[in-house]
Amino acid sequence: MKLIKAIIRPEKVLPVLEALSEKGHNSVTRISVLGRGKQRGLKVGDVYYDEIPKEMLLIVVEDASVKETVQTIAGSARTEEAGAFGDGKIFVSEVSTAYTVSTGEEGL
Repeated sequence: MKLIKAIIRPEKVLPVLEALSEKGHNSVTRISVLGRGKQRGLKVGDVYYDEIPKEMLLIVVEDASVKETVQTIAGSARTEEAGAFGDGKIFVSEVSTAYTVSTGEEGL
């Protein structure tokens, strides 16, 4: 199993969630976060924004679904066909096991 963490623009959350749902990935955790990427913030006029609002989506998938899930997120989160600075980042980590709280069942 893998944990996919996707940090994306807030306005792209609904398109990403819809695309994931169409692929059968309905279990998603959404967290509002602040951060900055390689561009180190944003300057608008005289105002400098060091921390930019983003949304983090957490999804656990089987190993065989990782590539398709990452492509689905990236394709839905891009602001333009070629993408733009600030579109986000996707991280993939190993998950050794998962448990359902209500039943104690192990696995997805």
